[in-house]
Amino acid sequence: MSGQNILVVDDEEIIGIVFDRELKEKGFHVDCVLGGEKALEAVRNKKYDLVFIDKTMPGMDGVETCRQLMKICPDTVAIFMTGSFDRDNIVKEQQFVAAGGRTYYLYKPFAQGEIHEVVQKALSERK
Repeated sequence: MSGQNILVVDDEEIIGIVFDRELKEKGFHVDCVLGGEKALEAVRNKKYDLVFIDKTMPGMDGVETCRQLMKICPDTVAIFMTGSFDRDNIVKEQQFVAAGGRTYYLYKPFAQGEIHEVVQKALSERK
């Protein structure tokens, strides 16, 4: 399952680099943006199969980014990711799902092969 377009939305540039390194060699097209506003711009200009959205970002947070993104492209699978382990995650994950996203429990730092595993699972469930 390669050739799909994937967007990574995070306020840390290194996260996009990690996704790109792991997925490009498997045939995926990866674009990275720094923040929710840039993500909305990106999805207006290109069709993405999957969008990975960080929970906590300056400006528009992950839940609001997901909510706005689903209005623009409801067929895209939005996936929640975070680098923090706290009680707030439960609430934010519920809000993210209510906004149309999905949780595959992708927590930073990522284990070797974990990103590709989540991508495969999300794409297979999308069909």
